[in-house]
Amino acid sequence: MSEKIQNESLLKKFLSYAVPCIIGMFLTSFITVVDGMFIGWKVGERGLAAVNLTLPILYLLLGLTIMVGVGGVTLAMQSLGERNPARANQRFTFTVKLNAIVNILVIAAVALQLDRVLHLLNAEGEMFTYVKDYLGTMVFFYGFMMMNITLGMFIRSGGRPQLSLLIGIAANGMNILLDYLFVIRLDYGLKGAALATGLSVILAFGLSVFYFLSGKSVFKFAGGSYDPEDLKNILLNGSSEFIGQIAVCITTYLFNLVIIRRIGINGVAAFTIVGYLSLIQYMVLTGIAQGMHPLVSYSYGAKDRESISRLLTVGVKASLLVGAVTFCLSFAATEGIIGIFAHGNRVLIDTAKYGLRIFALTFLINGYNVVASTYFTSLGDAKTSALISVLRSLVLISLFILVLPHFIGETGIWLATPLAEAATFAVSYVCLSKSKAELLSAGNCTGMV
Repeated sequence: MSEKIQNESLLKKFLSYAVPCIIGMFLTSFITVVDGMFIGWKVGERGLAAVNLTLPILYLLLGLTIMVGVGGVTLAMQSLGERNPARANQRFTFTVKLNAIVNILVIAAVALQLDRVLHLLNAEGEMFTYVKDYLGTMVFFYGFMMMNITLGMFIRSGGRPQLSLLIGIAANGMNILLDYLFVIRLDYGLKGAALATGLSVILAFGLSVFYFLSGKSVFKFAGGSYDPEDLKNILLNGSSEFIGQIAVCITTYLFNLVIIRRIGINGVAAFTIVGYLSLIQYMVLTGIAQGMHPLVSYSYGAKDRESISRLLTVGVKASLLVGAVTFCLSFAATEGIIGIFAHGNRVLIDTAKYGLRIFALTFLINGYNVVASTYFTSLGDAKTSALISVLRSLVLISLFILVLPHFIGETGIWLATPLAEAATFAVSYVCLSKSKAELLSAGNCTGMV
């Protein structure tokens, strides 16, 4: 990381971080999407629905992992900005250990109470076996997946986003080959898809650990005592990301509950397909945010307010562009996208097609909210970041999914998310405008949104 982010090279520096992050996050999501493609072809709509019913567990783990990871990266990058690498290494080591402990405890609890967890996820009747096949296998690999996310944050923040990208490419290549082998050739079904993903994330984990043990990384494992204040600050700085992921956990559960009752298995499968496209777009947005995050945190530690302002502008413009492209793609290639997963099921195709064209409104504005939340996290303003996250992903969307279907039926299910994002957009805009005024009063910076 340079001593000061120079204005004339700011866009280049942002792209050098963001592009590998975007591709890396895309590849991370693509592992899940590839699983969905093979499951749709071989197992059908029940397989797709089963995967979706397990998502609350994944989002719970993601919430804990990203909270600790983002909070730890924020502190470590601020230490680097303050020219204190020893402190940065201590914070890195503490973050990795904390994330490992948290994930092991949650995964052990799920594995030991698997049948009870399945009933809580609404896996009843014939769906119970499908969900158990997938989650019962996947649960043993979630820990490696979560540690990959944590280590990947530090690899990118340490100035090696290209390495993170290469690790992602290797894992995806292996996943595609193993999905074909286990699901298509050997007909292992959902267990095969989970096993393919699991072995792929173990490969990525091994490569990441090797890099940090090689001594070539900016962040290095360090011993010594840890400041208890770091735990508090990690949880606070990552709280908005935790709230966002836990909110998705809760709302996914609510969506599954409402859709099963009103539409049935094909409805859940359709929601899964729409969710795959949404996941790819969201992970690309997350890549933009993660590319911006360490640079903003570093600039904040270095008191470089002009770079903070310009980074926010670039991040917002990039996220809106991604949203516009995804929105147009949703309409231009609706049936083609859905057909990749539906495999000739006309009822499923029609249900997903109707839902996607309503849900696509989300893509136009959710990027602004994602960038706004990350921006405030990077500044250590956990309260504002949490406010944005809790509105868009929990409070408003839960309200809409529980209320709208009673008045406008199936349309209300698909409209809940875009309405929640639109309402949050107004709050995000006000918060960023206030931050603009504060930055301008502290220094003559321009280019703020």
